[in-house]
Amino acid sequence: MPAHAEDPTVVDLVIDQPDSLTVGDPVTYKLVLEVDEGTRVALAPAAFPPEVELLGSPAETRRDLDNGREEVTLTFRVAPFVTGQVDVPPLPVRFTNEDDTSGVIEAPGSIILVNSVLTPTDLERRDLKPQAMIGTPPATWVGPALAASVGALILIVGAALWRRSVLRRRAMYVPPPRPVVLGPEDLARDALDKAGIAFREDGDYEAYYTILGNVVRKYLADRFEFPAFALTSRELEEQMMQRGLDRWQIRVVGGLISQCDSVVYRRYRPAPERAEHDLTAAYEIVEMSRPLAMEDGTDTTTAKEVARI
Repeated sequence: MPAHAEDPTVVDLVIDQPDSLTVGDPVTYKLVLEVDEGTRVALAPAAFPPEVELLGSPAETRRDLDNGREEVTLTFRVAPFVTGQVDVPPLPVRFTNEDDTSGVIEAPGSIILVNSVLTPTDLERRDLKPQAMIGTPPATWVGPALAASVGALILIVGAALWRRSVLRRRAMYVPPPRPVVLGPEDLARDALDKAGIAFREDGDYEAYYTILGNVVRKYLADRFEFPAFALTSRELEEQMMQRGLDRWQIRVVGGLISQCDSVVYRRYRPAPERAEHDLTAAYEIVEMSRPLAMEDGTDTTTAKEVARI
């Protein structure tokens, strides 16, 4: 072993991520270092940003090299819980040599690309219906008094004809159209659509994130039947776990609620691009648990489960 310990060096960093990576899917990192014999290495705490979770402890393998050095390979998996491009900063790696000297070196930064489970049509914004146009009356338009007289005459004649028709044949009953019942997902999407439009017009962060947080809590309360508005973030996660929600949906909810609280109560102002990502995250929360109707009428499969098949 050399008289003076040498700092570790980064030899290679390999990242293996699926082509169709979505929220919660694992990404494998393989970090190769060269160290002095006996040097201990470990990822520093909170090495990854809050949008990425480290799955378990890194696995370590060692290989002897010449001149008292070793090749150490750290293999670990992470999972993102936001969509879009996630910038992972340089990873800090702590080391401790056999002579008790220690320090931190950095592995290169990286980028993780996370696809949305939403389809392009899910993100289409629905325009408001155009207002009805009322034109000017034609030159041949009759006056109100004359129109009233003509209308009364038409009603009298029509009533007589209808009475004769009823006497000659049975009336046909036409049932009224069935009302359209919107589910929690549709109501939530409509509110998110309006919130996105309003934010692009006025840039009011506090109002925007207040709506995002309220919509998500109301959706969870309506869909899963628990008092989401009365719960803390911790209690909210526990309730979702008890109801069998996907753990990555729980992480997305927790991240978005935390972001909303930071903006509303601590005056944090994210970049406009992050605000758009947070709106997409709210859509993801809704669509990942939207039940898909089965042929027998049951709703047992969610959009997130279909995306993983």
